[in-house]
Amino acid sequence: MKNKDLPTISIVISTYNSEKTLAKCLKAVREQDYPQIKIEIILGDGGSSDNTLVIAKDYKTKIVKIPKEKQHAEYNRGVAFNRAKGELVLILDHDNFLPYKNWLKDMIKPLLENPKMVATETCYYDYNRQYKLMDRYCALFGVSEPLPFYLGKADRLPQNANTWTNLGMAIDKGSYYLVNFKTDPRKIPTIGTNGCLMRRKLVMRNADVRPEYHYPIDVMVDVIKKGHNQFGFVKNSIVHLTNSGGFWPYIKRRLLFAESYHFQHHSHRRYSVVMEGDEFGVAKFVFFSLTLIRPTWDSLKGYIKIHDIAWFINPFMCLAITFIYGYMTIKNSLIKFFKI
Repeated sequence: MKNKDLPTISIVISTYNSEKTLAKCLKAVREQDYPQIKIEIILGDGGSSDNTLVIAKDYKTKIVKIPKEKQHAEYNRGVAFNRAKGELVLILDHDNFLPYKNWLKDMIKPLLENPKMVATETCYYDYNRQYKLMDRYCALFGVSEPLPFYLGKADRLPQNANTWTNLGMAIDKGSYYLVNFKTDPRKIPTIGTNGCLMRRKLVMRNADVRPEYHYPIDVMVDVIKKGHNQFGFVKNSIVHLTNSGGFWPYIKRRLLFAESYHFQHHSHRRYSVVMEGDEFGVAKFVFFSLTLIRPTWDSLKGYIKIHDIAWFINPFMCLAITFIYGYMTIKNSLIKFFKI
């Protein structure tokens, strides 16, 4: 396809004191083999006090300032999304990096071939032996934490998968998988962020995209429930380096994540990794975690194909996540009990 026929793209990014990663993120976008006149980058910034805004201006981005009292990653992203004008919208985090110069064209190809397709994502998180241990672990298993992996709701494939093993009915189209999802939210993986490229008008018509309702996974659930359930998963990757601090900083962040997204009251949420009907799957995960056998076996299977000790963090991760969610469940149950 000639450059003049390529669709326009709005790239929306949520920022708040993101100077450590933002320049690398934006540089990778501006170096794409894609007409830059057809790319707009919109930042929803929650009041950064570091060099975030200086960096953003260097890369010619549009900055939408969010009131500090509303600063929240999802809200910031939702405001930016609603300012987008492109035919397609790419949801990008400030610590997402496009790994090669034709990445955008590869992601757009399935959407051009299939007008019914809602969005595309990468099959994998980028893996490199030079990454820090925790970033390698997440890339190897294709998750940010192991619970979605064991509930079958991961949005990416593990590095040792050569075929589609996630939710949905998949057809191998060569450079990507065409995947049809069921409209049951429990049968929808955690798609929608970290490089999800979607048709803007289709999403605007079929999802609640108001900033306070704009959780990327929930937006995709809205669209799928309306019957728009075809997605493309391109056989490439996106770099997602968010865990370079190591194991304990990661655990602290997951604790905050669990508190914010699973245990605080979010009346606007339409999706959760754990939903009614998932009780048996959660019980299995707890059993796997406490016995260590299944997580260790999964680590060994991965290590046989890719020799990296990061696989063997998995048993410890499963234990940690089990205790995090267990602790938060007990804590919030006691709070509710004593408020009665």
